[in-house]
Amino acid sequence: MSTRAFAPPEEATTAPLPGCRLAIFDLDRTLLPGSSLMLLGRALHRAGCIKRGALFRYVAQETVFVRRGDSEPTAQRLLAALLAEVAGRDARPLLDVVDELEGDLRAAARPAAAWLLDRHAAAGDFCVIVSASPQELVDVAVRALGAHRGVGTRIEIVDGRFTGRLVGAFCHGRGKLARLWSDLGPAELGEASAYSDSASDLPLLTAAGRPVAVNPDRRLRRAAEDAGWPILRLA
Repeated sequence: MSTRAFAPPEEATTAPLPGCRLAIFDLDRTLLPGSSLMLLGRALHRAGCIKRGALFRYVAQETVFVRRGDSEPTAQRLLAALLAEVAGRDARPLLDVVDELEGDLRAAARPAAAWLLDRHAAAGDFCVIVSASPQELVDVAVRALGAHRGVGTRIEIVDGRFTGRLVGAFCHGRGKLARLWSDLGPAELGEASAYSDSASDLPLLTAAGRPVAVNPDRRLRRAAEDAGWPILRLA
């Protein structure tokens, strides 16, 4: 029996050089205006991998996500729906669909957010996209947007099939810090820039030396105003 998780492609296994500054970007509602899982759900439906009813559920969840932000219960429901949908299924067809989303993710990105990532890369920063989305999907976003590394949620695969279980922490809330340190090692965050829209990322933003709230939800806006953090409104 063989076991593996969603794994980053070979070109994404790099780590920042000592002394290199990090620029950390949330994906959903920060680099993208909505949810990367919604893009994945539509692509899976087009490929015949999920039924119309499942797609409608994703649409309903996406509507709540865009209007209210990424609360812990919402994120947990999205994760549970994804794990239930794929449990026991052959992984290869779904992974093939994910791998073809590069163009969709590039087209969906906020132009100003993509420019901001490019500016950090041009300045020599090591750009990392950190998201609750599956690792494989985050890796495609890395290719689409020109980042250096992706850190996401790893979903277990045993003998070529999804088990419906995670490998390691759910990359959400404090889990983002755990996954970041797991993948990058003892990353130096004191000089790091971090961009996010959601109060769920307060552990990451607080740990970063240069936190920035991007199109923040109400809780994050209050926290950013109280702490004196920059607040960006990106179209």
